[in-house]
Amino acid sequence: MLDPVTKGYITLRPDAAAISLLRLEDRDMQGIFEAMPRPLAANVLEHMPSASASRCLANLSNKTISEILAQMPIPASVAVLRHMDHDQVKELLERMPRAKAVRIRLGLRYSETVVGAYVDANVITFKPEQHVSEALRLYRQEGQYTRHIIYVLDEQRKLVGQVHLDDLLSARDRSIIKRIMRPVPAVLNTRVTLQSVARHPAWLTNDSLPVTNRNDLYQGVFWRDKVMQKDQQLINTMTEHNELDSTRAELADIFWMAVGALFVGGVAPEERNEEED
Repeated sequence: MLDPVTKGYITLRPDAAAISLLRLEDRDMQGIFEAMPRPLAANVLEHMPSASASRCLANLSNKTISEILAQMPIPASVAVLRHMDHDQVKELLERMPRAKAVRIRLGLRYSETVVGAYVDANVITFKPEQHVSEALRLYRQEGQYTRHIIYVLDEQRKLVGQVHLDDLLSARDRSIIKRIMRPVPAVLNTRVTLQSVARHPAWLTNDSLPVTNRNDLYQGVFWRDKVMQKDQQLINTMTEHNELDSTRAELADIFWMAVGALFVGGVAPEERNEEED
């Protein structure tokens, strides 16, 4: 068990606690994570790069790891699991609640360079024929998982609109969502790359964008702050990697052109010199 002061500090400053924990020896880090309540441990790991979070979990039992990962948002869990070997990932998923494991498996199917790997499906949605009173009740129950925009889905789970919280609060209780919803300004596909959405103009007015698959079925949301900013380093790394690949390709072209020139223009004269000698 953590003492109240340590627990209080970690609860109030999970970002600072994450930095401090990464400086500890593996054994000390293991002891602290084993003593932390699972939701608190998950919150701290969210403030770490995924590779560092994976290292923090490395010496824990699979039971403890699965309990902590089950408390994390899907994108964060997926990012951490990418740093573990296949057999361990399989066992961890088998230990998790089935609904959570299914969502994580779906995220792992996508490359870490595309939006599908970072979809957050743990957000509320409304139905077009739902009454405002019922929608508000759901929002109050699940408010910590959403922001000021809630998406509206039909029976086939296809996007038909979105509702602003201000409109929801000012509408009459007996009114239906269909009457106050607005068109969705932008929709992302699960296969689109992070680089291509990093500067999407919709981020000027939206803190999330809905994500659909190739069949236009709603998958969840892609968060501007909790996903894009957190993974900005990944985006930068990808950009640098692509630029390095381009540079290497250009150097390879130059190299082979030079080699070709040696064969075409340089070998023959060398043979003539040998004959002259």
